[in-house]
Amino acid sequence: MYNRAPQRLWIDMGQTSYEVQVMQGDRWRIHAQFPSSGRDEAIEEAKTLESLPGIAGIKVMRDTYDDQSGLHNATVIHKHTPKPGRAPAAGGKYAKYQNRATTNRMADFDDPFAEDDEDEGKSKGSKGLGVIVKMLMVLLFSIALTAVVTSLISAFMPTRLGDMRLVGATRANIIVGTAIICFLVTVTTSFMAFMGRDELDVPELKRRKKKAAEQKQKLAKMKAQKAKKVQKAKKLEADDEERAKAEMARIKREKEKQEKQAAQKAEDGGEEEQAAEEDAPKQDDKPAEEGDDGFSRLSPAAEQHKASLMSFFGEAVRNLPPERKKMDNYNRFGLNLYLAGATEALGGEKNLDGETMEAILADALQTMGLKEEHAEAFSKRYEDYLLQDARYMEIFQSGRRSISDFMKGKKDAIKELEVSLNDWNKPKAAEDPEREVVVMFTDIVGSTAMTHEKGNLAAQEVVRAHNRVVRDALAKTGGKEIKHTGDGIMASFENVTSSLLATQQMQMMIGMHNDQGPDLPLKVKIGINAGRVVMEEQDLYGVTVQMAARIVDKAAADQIFVSDTVYGMAKGGQWKFVKRGPYYMKGINGQVFLQEVVWDDKADIAAMNAESLAERPALEVTYAQASGQPLPVPVTEAPVAVAPVAVAPVATEVPKPAETPTQALPQSTPLAAQQTVQPQPAPAAASKAYAQQPAAQSPQPKPSQDA
Repeated sequence: MYNRAPQRLWIDMGQTSYEVQVMQGDRWRIHAQFPSSGRDEAIEEAKTLESLPGIAGIKVMRDTYDDQSGLHNATVIHKHTPKPGRAPAAGGKYAKYQNRATTNRMADFDDPFAEDDEDEGKSKGSKGLGVIVKMLMVLLFSIALTAVVTSLISAFMPTRLGDMRLVGATRANIIVGTAIICFLVTVTTSFMAFMGRDELDVPELKRRKKKAAEQKQKLAKMKAQKAKKVQKAKKLEADDEERAKAEMARIKREKEKQEKQAAQKAEDGGEEEQAAEEDAPKQDDKPAEEGDDGFSRLSPAAEQHKASLMSFFGEAVRNLPPERKKMDNYNRFGLNLYLAGATEALGGEKNLDGETMEAILADALQTMGLKEEHAEAFSKRYEDYLLQDARYMEIFQSGRRSISDFMKGKKDAIKELEVSLNDWNKPKAAEDPEREVVVMFTDIVGSTAMTHEKGNLAAQEVVRAHNRVVRDALAKTGGKEIKHTGDGIMASFENVTSSLLATQQMQMMIGMHNDQGPDLPLKVKIGINAGRVVMEEQDLYGVTVQMAARIVDKAAADQIFVSDTVYGMAKGGQWKFVKRGPYYMKGINGQVFLQEVVWDDKADIAAMNAESLAERPALEVTYAQASGQPLPVPVTEAPVAVAPVAVAPVATEVPKPAETPTQALPQSTPLAAQQTVQPQPAPAAASKAYAQQPAAQSPQPKPSQDA
């Protein structure tokens, strides 16, 4: 029994609870907590954690609170200590923790033999003092014997040996060498002889016998006390089991019902679960402060999310073959990235904020054996590692996919960890520096204004939401994140269809995000181009990349612009496009027309085409001003009656068309004559001349093609 203040308010007064504790470092930490009816679930959770690396011990405590005395009675009902032989091959901190567990030097509340270990340590200390005494005796004996031998050699060594005279430096060198050899031989033989004999320990036999008798009596007393505790614990446990028999059947039925409901929610897109998460108090998802008593710093809601994460991760690790369970530092780093991806996917599914996800990931990494400061540092900056190597991003995305499939009820999801680790350990193959890819850029619209208006924290939350949406879409469509551009992400795809599916999903998920959080809206524009690029140091270079960056610059919020190359590859399929332009792009001769992807099924394509035609005159003027070239002259096939057309005002950006219609074109002065007199007309006159011609007769310049 031990005294502990009732700090966990969720425990019902006068009730029994169960705690799953794991050994980390030099103390026990609470991994999970269960009510009085969750004994079997607590033991099952403990068994799930047995296969995780870096855990020195696992036990299940039954904690009974006494209403009258105000004390807690804790009893160990299940305990597991990893064997030293099963320690990871890499050794390191995991082997150190497991050796501590095997020598029983743990803060075990129910271990009565801890004092015996202290006595044993004291006896080892006494024995160590005896060893020092022996070594001093051997050293003194060797010095004395060496001095005697050296004196004898110096006295009886002849001055001449054959033709060689043994005097001066030669004689001194012989004496010194003989002394060194004699000393080494004496020390070695004496050490082996003396240290191998127990008699040189010079023990105090009477003291040993007396202490042995005291230890024997103390051990018998301890055993008697432990037997009483065991009997009392068995009695209490029997009472608990009798009270829980009727409730266990009900819990099993409820659990099966919850599993069915969870599967149904996963099929329906998780709408009901998201609504439940929104209705829950926001403070439940925020990490609680960590106390000095070793309790978890997570809130109960975050603790449940962490338990789900560790349950998935434990099953994935347990499914690994024996040779993969031997983790070195490189593979442990891969597991950390895999767990980070799973945490981010879980946070996106449960609508958790970034701070809560960081806390869950840090606590999970500590459960795996990572030091607290290292776990917190990794959880805050794991995104910096993702773009350093392609394998880092691959295993991170594998964690996202695996837990998403696991939450949908797919049993094969846990097997993906083995495949990911196999790819993780493959030698890095030489990549072709030049290849055909599809390049995509995303850009957050108005990020700078949002930072000034709502502060850095709000802007950072918007960036995190953007990253979650984009990475989730990339993981589902096979896209590869190349780098983070500050206000956006650059990614690549193997084919055009995957890029269009990914961008459509991004815009749809962004719309759902804005519906749930209108206070911090996320507006994103996307540009796509396809062509040949150069791959170097995990980055892409070339004209195709530059063109993709310029395409996204021409798009507006909620728009997806693609080049004519992408349009030609996707044309004729399920995708619908609206022609936009013309645009001026530096380094490209002639007008550039782009295609807008109609990603919303509810969009009015006729209205979008009308808008495109209405803005074209102003874009023509903008192109002429930027390029310094004259506007193309519309050619009329025959004078026909022309319906009134709205005149677009002159502006460098796309303006709204004027509402006042102009008069029909007079047939007195041909447009060609006007052009010869004035090669570069004023913007207003050019706009009027363009507007006076029917839109169908406007010449369409040939769009530029990417290499």
